Amino acid sequence: MTRYFLNEREIAPPGDMSSFDQILKHVEKSHLPPDSVIRQIQVDGHPLVPESFVDPGEILRQMESRDRIEIFTATVLEVARDSVFEAIDYLERVETVTHSLASSFQISPGPESFQTLRQLLDGFYWLSLLLDKLAVNFKIALESCSVQGASAREHLGKFVGVLKQLIDAQERGDSTLISDLLEYEVIPTVPVWKDMFGLVLREMDKEKQDSRKPVK
Repeated sequence: MTRYFLNEREIAPPGDMSSFDQILKHVEKSHLPPDSVIRQIQVDGHPLVPESFVDPGEILRQMESRDRIEIFTATVLEVARDSVFEAIDYLERVETVTHSLASSFQISPGPESFQTLRQLLDGFYWLSLLLDKLAVNFKIALESCSVQGASAREHLGKFVGVLKQLIDAQERGDSTLISDLLEYEVIPTVPVWKDMFGLVLREMDKEKQDSRKPVK
């Protein structure tokens, strides 16, 4: 019989095993600590990644035939902080890639260059969504947060405009404009993005500290 664990503590198995969602709902309803979310599920020590299963029923078959299902949780703040660190790591990689990408569009860009550019655009789109989501969830006013002489909201709005220019230049196959935008607009903005995420991280930690203060 499969045994279930939540944060290394054994729990009663769910009564309804008809779907993967039912298992998660059972855990969320009966066992999830306050202000927490499910971070990872492991099946016999191996992380379960639902997206890798074409057939949803295969997830259940994998779980039903195993000895140990482990569910790990984290607070919303912990997940958010991990996302910020992941974003900063991504920006450090982007800094290196963008220099070589700008050079490739100056010379003779091939399909690989355009593919890398699309991935870069997708990455910055993800960063924009993440920044907005963190600001909303943790009540951070980007309009009031100063980063390198301007508000975080101004920086974000300006960069969205740059991304639109890049998309337009990509559609027209304007390699010169793409190279110029990457070199003179995107690369200098990477440190600003890092500072914005650093600021958001400090604001999130500040909110956590304020919430712990006793009410007078």
